[in-house]
Amino acid sequence: MKDYNKLAEEIITEPEFRVGGFVYKHIKEGKSDPLVSIQSAVDRMSELYDLERDDIGIISKILLEQFKNNL
Repeated sequence: MKDYNKLAEEIITEPEFRVGGFVYKHIKEGKSDPLVSIQSAVDRMSELYDLERDDIGIISKILLEQFKNNL
């Protein structure tokens, strides 16, 4: 079984999620639904982190909560 929290902690260190990154900008500027921005970025990283389709939604929701707590 995958540790989704650990995966989310690893993924959030990717450039897209850092200050100035794609996801950070979209959420900060309210350009689109934050969850859609996160899912898009996680989907692009799915091969790198060996994620299945079902994993993307779960991890994206965890990342969204982390963003809400840090912004």
